[in-house]
Amino acid sequence: MPGFFEQAKQAMQMRNQVKKVQREIEEMRKEYANAGVKVVVSGDMEITALEISDKSLLDPAKEEKLVRTFTDNVNKAMRLAKDAAKERMQALSKELGLGGMMGG
Repeated sequence: MPGFFEQAKQAMQMRNQVKKVQREIEEMRKEYANAGVKVVVSGDMEITALEISDKSLLDPAKEEKLVRTFTDNVNKAMRLAKDAAKERMQALSKELGLGGMMGG
């Protein structure tokens, strides 16, 4: 049964490649900066950094603007990370010859 063992070997190689790409995605960082606020998000959708370079935003009178800016920047950084993860998984799908099975 050499066909079975070859298929099992290929399946193990695919599994290892998928795990490697998943680790790459988790380690990936995407950032979005706007209006004095920078947000960095990991590929697994965790906020890893928040920087407020415009210190005037810390004025209590500008709290509403800060919250709005923070929310918008987080959402945009998350979208960038999500899109990058999707692109990487689609590339892996093509590499493995899986066509559209992984969103490609």
